Amino acid sequence: MNGAGKTGAGPILVVDDEKFFQTLLGKILTDNGFEVTIACTGKEALELFEKESFPVVVLDLVLPDIMGTDVLVQIKEEDPDVAVIMITAYASLESAIDALKAGAYDYIQKPIVKEDLLRAVERALERQQLAVWNKKLIEELEARLNELRAMSTEKEDVFRILDEGLLILEQDGKIHDMNEKAAIMIDMEGSAWIGNDFMSSDLPLPETFLSDILESPGKPVRVMVNLDRKGSMFRDIEVIGAELNRANSPDRFLICMRDLTNIKDLEKKREEFMAIITHDLRTPLTSLKGFVELLLGNYESDAMLKEYLNILDSEADRMISLISDLLDLDRIDSDKMELYLEDISIVDVVKYALKSMVGIAEKKEITTRLKVSDGEDHIVQVDRKRVLQILVNLYSNAIRFSPSGGNVDTLITRYENEVVVEISDEGPGIPPEDREIVFEKYRQLKRSSPERIKGSGLGLTIVKRLMDLHHGEVQLDDRDSEKGSKFILRFPVAGKGV
Repeated sequence: MNGAGKTGAGPILVVDDEKFFQTLLGKILTDNGFEVTIACTGKEALELFEKESFPVVVLDLVLPDIMGTDVLVQIKEEDPDVAVIMITAYASLESAIDALKAGAYDYIQKPIVKEDLLRAVERALERQQLAVWNKKLIEELEARLNELRAMSTEKEDVFRILDEGLLILEQDGKIHDMNEKAAIMIDMEGSAWIGNDFMSSDLPLPETFLSDILESPGKPVRVMVNLDRKGSMFRDIEVIGAELNRANSPDRFLICMRDLTNIKDLEKKREEFMAIITHDLRTPLTSLKGFVELLLGNYESDAMLKEYLNILDSEADRMISLISDLLDLDRIDSDKMELYLEDISIVDVVKYALKSMVGIAEKKEITTRLKVSDGEDHIVQVDRKRVLQILVNLYSNAIRFSPSGGNVDTLITRYENEVVVEISDEGPGIPPEDREIVFEKYRQLKRSSPERIKGSGLGLTIVKRLMDLHHGEVQLDDRDSEKGSKFILRFPVAGKGV
């Protein structure tokens, strides 16, 4: 039978075969707020203990089926933290010692004294709770130690495999820890530098390097230093410093040193390669185009020769355009593209770009239409030349892929702090699966038009990069590909975001 005492103050398992003591023990405990479960035999007690957790067991020493000490041993094996109070009518020192040796927490005699029972149960509960809490703390401590060991191992692995030099400095600039790569860079064994002043190394750092880090919370401080070692080549080292803020621990500095010598060499070789493209490729192509134009003027009557010369002229134009695209993209990627910003009307730039497209539009009988929202200011702060480059790229694609006799539409509107230019064509459109890659380098989409092969794969990439430089945005409208393509340009209005 179960008592109806307060929850959270037990439950207590009472094991006694005498009805009188079952009732007495149950009443004393339930009247004082304990939840009580009664078992009449040792077997019943063990079955209950398997199904439910009891922090305290009040157990009669003599039971009709199993001795109380045997029950005690079995439940202690099941739960070592359970507190067991033995009760017997046979008061003897020997029985008390046997019970305590078997793992009993306390021992009281019949007849039961209410105060002795309550005091024993309360102490047993406290002891059991302390045992559980202590066990939990030990488990948490072990878990934390294992975590720290794992973190230490991970740190060592990271320090070992990184190609960058890493150091951790104390607030006073002394080295707390470092990896082997950092030791090599400052030309000293790592262990010999631990505890020494980092700023006393032979890295030619600014004297204010650490103070600059403190004055830039949350932002890394970068400096380039030139390291000249005796007997080795000149090295270009980038040193990056940031403050480490850790709870309940003093602040420290994290220093990362990267050897950029090879990257600098590659950058130099890239610049040399681009110079070769500029001078050794574009110059002869320009001369070739000039001679082709001269021949075209002298041999107009020879249809086959004229056709071949036109092909040469077209291919020369394509090569020159590709070289120009490569040079533009290189300048953008290397942050050498300078913008000459001015406040201009985007409408005027669009009209100029459309005029430059008249020749190729008339060849395909393409009609270009422009619509501008009324009563709005369309002034933007842009580089006129580069915006023309953006528009010409988009218009040439729109005209190239539109069917003969089709339309290319432009809509210019103003929305709050941006001017929007939408350019639509009636071509085959761009499939949904290709819309994510359309602005990537050297991507040419699979279209049915024979014009596809004449692209460099860089035009839309340059459009995207130039729009980024203008703090603008270019989007491909997510519409039915069978209705053609629509590119949307968003420019901040003059004085907003540039």
